[in-house]
Amino acid sequence: MVFQQVTKEFVLRQLDTLSMDGLVEVAQFIEFLQFRGQALQPSASGEHAAFGIWADYPEANDPAAFALKLRQNMENRQNG
Repeated sequence: MVFQQVTKEFVLRQLDTLSMDGLVEVAQFIEFLQFRGQALQPSASGEHAAFGIWADYPEANDPAAFALKLRQNMENRQNG
């Protein structure tokens, strides 16, 4: 918990006290913060990224029915 005003100098002093593993964690957290701030880009086609995977399955137009069918097929394979 930080009890004083956070400045760039304060953060740099804290970095000097960390082990190499701690520095790696800080670097990963910084990458996370930078990634979190980026807006997601839509796919070029405007479709969902997974659309091509299911393009050959016309029954995928009804996701609930399609998921049920896949589940039943899997259960039949395990029991059969």
